[in-house]
Amino acid sequence: MQEIFLISLLLAVLAYWWDTMRTNEIAIQNCRRICQNAGFQLLDATVSRQRVWLRRHPHGGVQICRLYSFEYSQDSESRQYGYIVLLGHQVVESKIGPANAAEPGSEPGSTLH
Repeated sequence: MQEIFLISLLLAVLAYWWDTMRTNEIAIQNCRRICQNAGFQLLDATVSRQRVWLRRHPHGGVQICRLYSFEYSQDSESRQYGYIVLLGHQVVESKIGPANAAEPGSEPGSTLH
């Protein structure tokens, strides 16, 4: 019985790790897209996971929610900060722009498609 518990625990840890790696790649791709669409340059290796928590999904159930921050530049000299929030593998919120202006169409808590 203990062996089954340990194997199940190991499989759960592996599944979480695999999902985290996949979500990190999704976050990087979305940060690149957001910066490119706004005409900004994403600064390399600045996308980092800041927080992880559980959040109720609008369609029911609970999913892992992750907050990622990133740095970008408008003129290749200054640094500005933005963030995205992923619920599961979907971006549900993002913020980028001068003086912390929200990205067009993305009010806090809104869903981006």
